[in-house]
Order: sequence, then C-alpha cells, then structure tokens
Amino acid sequence: MKKVFKEYAITLGLIWVGCLIVFVFMYMLVLKPQGGVKKEVARQLYEKKNDYISTYEASNEEVKKQLLVELKELQSHLNDYVADTNVSANLTFDISSIANENNVLSFSIKGRDSKGTVEIADCKLIGQNRLDISFNGDFRQFAMFLNALERHVPVIFVDSFSITSSNNDREKPRVIMMLSVFVEKENSKTVKG
Repeated sequence: MKKVFKEYAITLGLIWVGCLIVFVFMYMLVLKPQGGVKKEVARQLYEKKNDYISTYEASNEEVKKQLLVELKELQSHLNDYVADTNVSANLTFDISSIANENNVLSFSIKGRDSKGTVEIADCKLIGQNRLDISFNGDFRQFAMFLNALERHVPVIFVDSFSITSSNNDREKPRVIMMLSVFVEKENSKTVKG
C-alpha cells in the first residue's frame, strides 16, 4: 500500500510541476507582454483625457477670459527678461554705471561677438547679447557689483566668472565675467504686430 501511495504521490507531484511549468511559460509568453501594452494604453488614455479637458476648458468663455488676463500679465513681465533694441544699446552704459557706483578699478567691457545679437536655437523673436567684462576689486566690491547686476532690469545673466588673485599684495584681485542679455530681435515687432 505504501508503494502504491508513493507512486501516486510522485505522479501527482510530477503532474503539478509540469502544470506549473506550463503556466509559468504561458504567463511569460502571453500575460507579461500584456502588462506593458496595458501601461502604454493607460498612458495614452491619460494624455487624451488631458487633451480633452484642456480643449473643453479652452472652449469655455470664462476660462478664455482668465487665460487672456494671465497672458497679458505675463507679457507685462516680459520686459523684465528681454531688452528692447533701444535698451540694449544703453546696456554697456548701465553696466559701466554699476561698476562706477561700486568703485571697481580698471573696468573694461566689450561685446563677445562682433555681430552683436547672437541667434538662439529655435527662437524667432529673441536673440542674445553677450558681453565680457573685467575689473579689479576686492570680494566686497565683487559681491556688490554682482548683486546690482542681478537686480538690473532687464535681467543680466552671469554665464561665468573667475577671480584671479594678484602677485602684488597692493593690487586687488582681477575679476573676469561673461554676461548675457536676451534682446528682442528687429523683426519681432513685425511678427507680433
């Protein structure tokens, strides 16, 4: 009886192991790839749902008015970041004035590019003016100068700077800064308006 029971248990165990192998193989072959497809379909559904909601909201007059108010507010702040071509011409004078106010020594400023405004990839309405400045000053003067540049309107971006100490103890460290300013292109007025 024990021998028959043992054979029966072994046979039953082999059948279970065989079925388990078949089920694992079927899961890997059929169900697992479906999980990736299901995630992709869920992502596409989420995108389409967001598109639908934004389209529905855009057709609502109240939402249109709200978006128009936000757009006008953002356009009013645009001048904080993009210099008009007239303002761009006075930029070197503004930076020189900031340098004079902070009493830096041996101040010099020059355009990094001979053609003035540099094209920015994929930007039709704005370009970039890049300037190189250098001066001698201690850390306090540098910090005050940098702070004044950061508060300037339109915004002046500091791309990089370096401070080199002098071999002469009486001479202040040399500061070299590379600046950038966004500038409205000449043809952008015709496009806007």
